[in-house]
Amino acid sequence: MNLGKSPALIVIDMQNGFCVAEGFMNKIGLGYEASASVVEPIARLLDGARAAGIPVVFTRYSLNGDYSDAGLLLDVFPQIEGTGGMVRATWDADVVEALAPLPGEIVIDKTRYSAFYDTDLEERLHALGVDTVIVCGVTTNICVESTVRDAFFRDIRCVIPADGTAAVTPALHEGALEDFRYGFGQVGTVDEIVGALAALPATAR
Repeated sequence: MNLGKSPALIVIDMQNGFCVAEGFMNKIGLGYEASASVVEPIARLLDGARAAGIPVVFTRYSLNGDYSDAGLLLDVFPQIEGTGGMVRATWDADVVEALAPLPGEIVIDKTRYSAFYDTDLEERLHALGVDTVIVCGVTTNICVESTVRDAFFRDIRCVIPADGTAAVTPALHEGALEDFRYGFGQVGTVDEIVGALAALPATAR
C-alpha cells in the first residue's frame, strides 16, 4: 500500500443523517445500516491517521433549511424535502459522535457531492503539501466517488478502503470500487491502510 510522501485522511459525510436510524436516509426509505457499519472501521482509520500525525479532514453535506443551495439534489431525491435532511447546524448534519472531529482538524461544509466543489479543500491540501488522500465514508458511489474523481483530476493520488466506505446496496458499493481500481487509485482494507500509516517515515507525518 503506497500512501505517497504526504498523505491526508478525508472522512466523507459520516453524519447522523446517513448513519443513524433517526436520520433522513432512513426516513426516506434508503436505510442507514450500511453507513452505520463503517463507523467502527473508520474510527480505526482515524486512530491510525492521528497516531501518524497526518492531516485529517471531515466533510459534512450541509444545506440551507429551505434547500435553496441544494441545486438539482431535490430533482433526484424529492423525498428529502420535509425531513430536515442535511440542514446546516442541525443534529442531522452533525458528524456522528463516535467519529467527532478533534480540535484543529479540518471540517469542510459542502453543498454538492464532491468535497472539492465550491470549497477551499484543494487550497488547504496544497498548503499542507498533501500528495495522496485516503478517502473513506459514504456513500461509495456518490460523494466518495465524486471526491475521488475530483482529487484524481487535480493530480492527487487516491487510496480507498473497501471496508471503510459504504453505499445503499452492495451492487452500488462494489461497482464504485471497480471504478476506483480501474481508473482512479488503490483500493485496500482498513487494516492494510492502518499498517501503512504506522510504517510512514517521520518526514511524512
